[in-house]
Amino acid sequence: MKLRWQAWYGDHEIDLDFPVEWQVERVGMVDAPAADLETLAQSLSNPIGAPSLRELAGTSKRAVIVVEDITRPSQMSMIIPLILAELEAGGIGPEATTFVIGLGAHTPMRRSELIMKLGESIVRNYAIFQNQPHENREYLGKTRRGTPIYINRFYLQADLRISVGSIVPHGLAGFAGGVKTVAVGMAGIETLHANHARTRTAPGPMAGRIVGNDCRDDLEEIGRVVGLQFIVNTVVNSLREFVALFAGDPIEAHRAGVRFARHVYATQLPPLADIAVFNAYPKDSDLVQLVNSMNAVGRDLRRAIKPDGSAVLMTACSHGAGIHYLSSVGMRGYGPVSREKLGIRERGLIIFSPNLSRSDISNYPADTCLYNEWPEVIGELQRRHGDRATVSVFPNAALQLPDSIATLDAQASGAEAF
Repeated sequence: MKLRWQAWYGDHEIDLDFPVEWQVERVGMVDAPAADLETLAQSLSNPIGAPSLRELAGTSKRAVIVVEDITRPSQMSMIIPLILAELEAGGIGPEATTFVIGLGAHTPMRRSELIMKLGESIVRNYAIFQNQPHENREYLGKTRRGTPIYINRFYLQADLRISVGSIVPHGLAGFAGGVKTVAVGMAGIETLHANHARTRTAPGPMAGRIVGNDCRDDLEEIGRVVGLQFIVNTVVNSLREFVALFAGDPIEAHRAGVRFARHVYATQLPPLADIAVFNAYPKDSDLVQLVNSMNAVGRDLRRAIKPDGSAVLMTACSHGAGIHYLSSVGMRGYGPVSREKLGIRERGLIIFSPNLSRSDISNYPADTCLYNEWPEVIGELQRRHGDRATVSVFPNAALQLPDSIATLDAQASGAEAF
């Protein structure tokens, strides 16, 4: 079976061979075809719930464009020229436009990665900074939930504040994009720590859930406090191609995008299998992102695997283990990646990655198996499950959502799913 692999660093296919006696099923999402550039441009020039960028630029002096980092799948070099054209038409040129990469607590991007994400012309001709959660912040008070608001100074220096991001499932905020690109991407470490801690009291896994999501509500309050005016958010397909663009008000446009994204990412789960393989693509750059591969089952393996079954999480880890300045080893939010967090319960766990070492997964359950070669994975699975196993393969697991979750918020709010 062929699966996509190494987002940003090859985007090629790898072959996974299974024993011929096994029953193997590919469990894909609904998916959608790529949109053409003209369609994306029309969406940008007809924003939802907000004046156009051209109008906003006409009453502003300086713009900041906050862009998600390389851990997210969208190739923003396609649409950033459209944004810049709107700003220039309104009177804001390159000398008055600054880019800041919304790293949050992620690893800073190298120049080659900035070029991949933004395009070489942008990197050559515009000022580009990257958020550092420990420095260059201003304190703006607290949210009603008590989260301290520390935000990047470069962001606050502009009077027109724009964010550019992907609408993809997220385990804490429900979906990425919207205010999150700024409220997390531009935040100080104190803000990140307090907001992430809200998930400890969450009623369950929050991937794909907006309604009743305390973490999301907290972020949206931060978005209002820091004056985010306009978002440009994309929805991608299984090949990382843009299928839609949603622009305008940070809440209204994001909600519209979420409704569409749920339809694209919805996945009908098959009967319980002996084995499930979760490919983290297109969020397979480092180990930090691996837990997103559990989005495909709502972070609850009871939806996909028999009680005595095995889960295989596979990731290219082009960056190796990566680092997260909140949750990596030695950081204030570091802790075990527990069976409860992964939703594996008593099921066996195998990680397949060519670019990880045993020490990299020291905070995973002690009986987790790590293999660098696929034949080693198959050997272990044959030992556990014999010659007659059933297998479900989720090819874009970090994007996929069970269809039961894809309609959950719509049912709660009385709105249509899509």
